[in-house]
Amino acid sequence: MAIPLPNLDDRTYADLAAEARALLPSLHPGWTNHNASDPGIVLVELLAWLTEMLMFQVNEIPVAHTETFLKLLNEPGWSRPANMSLDDAVRQTIRGVRERYRAVTPDDFVHLALHDWPQSALAATLGSATTLRRVHCVPRRDLETSDSAARSAPAPGHISLVVLPQPAPGTSGAVYPSPDKPLRDTLLRFFDERRTLTTRLHIVGPNYVEVSVAANLALHEDARLDGSDDDARKQARQALAAFFDPLTGGPEGKGWPFGRDVYAADIYAVLEQVAVVNYVEDVQLFTSAGPDRVQMQDGRLVGIALDAHELVKLVTDPKQPGLVAYDTRGKAYAEGAV
Repeated sequence: MAIPLPNLDDRTYADLAAEARALLPSLHPGWTNHNASDPGIVLVELLAWLTEMLMFQVNEIPVAHTETFLKLLNEPGWSRPANMSLDDAVRQTIRGVRERYRAVTPDDFVHLALHDWPQSALAATLGSATTLRRVHCVPRRDLETSDSAARSAPAPGHISLVVLPQPAPGTSGAVYPSPDKPLRDTLLRFFDERRTLTTRLHIVGPNYVEVSVAANLALHEDARLDGSDDDARKQARQALAAFFDPLTGGPEGKGWPFGRDVYAADIYAVLEQVAVVNYVEDVQLFTSAGPDRVQMQDGRLVGIALDAHELVKLVTDPKQPGLVAYDTRGKAYAEGAV
């Protein structure tokens, strides 16, 4: 199917004649006879007919001109193969023009890494799985430096690409993927010919911020607290782990969003969705990333702040109470105890 060509001007003879008549009162107020018998109207209609013929010719692009345009859009020395129709050549050229190659915007870097990189010859040289599950571009930041202050400061001309590769087959449990050196080096080579000359690109893995959760869970009477796989505390912990998963967690199930702060309200919402939990009280959040990450409101903790390249790593802090479940008689069962 040929690509439809645009109509450069779709006005007809009737449209042109009507437009000209509508302009007469403002251009020549003394001209009051606008009937077809008036000599001036005859001239207007004649000019409208000639204009329509000219516009028809403008819409008819000669084959030689199309061939010239195709040579300009393709690489030097291009010529249409003898067995390829002109419509196929136009279609192939337009597809090539629309394909991204140059990495300029953050969206360009993400698109090329997710869609073009796995099909490249450089990716094939690694031998192992080269699929990238998630890619996040942080412009004007050098996240590769070891200086924490420099990582947070604006860095004009720098772009950091945070990548999460596909975990190795058979990997079980909580997975926090990060690119190894061969993958980072090969990605840099892939983007070297695509980035702009003055761009300094950094390929890094995400910074996983350790977060631990404490909460009191009031359970339904049919909840199990025997340490089995159906233990209410284990179900609650699994629900939290799934919510913060870097690959499949988050509100949309596409991985915890980069830089999204962790709020106590999120914990309440997740734990209250566990079938055996009646209600949740006293949610607390802890992190080893430093007190500057803690967000307070009216003297109570409301969340933990994350930077643009950071994700959550859910951990159990032995110094904190963790998840404490209460049965219908009010007896407490600490996390990990049977």
